[in-house]
Amino acid sequence: MRIEEERLDVMQNLEYAVTQTFQRHPEMTDYAVERTYEALVQAYSAELSGRSPKPVDAEGAEAELLQQVKQRCEWCLGRTELPLGSAGGHLKCAPLDVPTLVLCLKRLVKSVKKWTKRNGRQGYLNFMTQFIG
Repeated sequence: MRIEEERLDVMQNLEYAVTQTFQRHPEMTDYAVERTYEALVQAYSAELSGRSPKPVDAEGAEAELLQQVKQRCEWCLGRTELPLGSAGGHLKCAPLDVPTLVLCLKRLVKSVKKWTKRNGRQGYLNFMTQFIG
């Protein structure tokens, strides 16, 4: 079974963070999303091998995107809780392992590349936000 079939829930959670950021920054492009996913692949892969991750040079909307998606990743790993907003309390996630998270992120990178190639600078963002959010 492919990772997108096994862990669609994880990928949708990560894409939800992207959707929320895109709504606040409609000028954002697929390139920022691809860089974010790739930076997180690198960071979690470094964690698996006991190395320090390379620092990421992100500013503005891309920095916000990186922070939001990383927060979702940490939640998926069971390392943090998400606030429930006005309802109060926190939402917990059944912990995922790091190798599976890395596979999900790599699959999302492939998706960004595919939709950018097909539909331009915001191809992935415009496609994905039809289904997420």
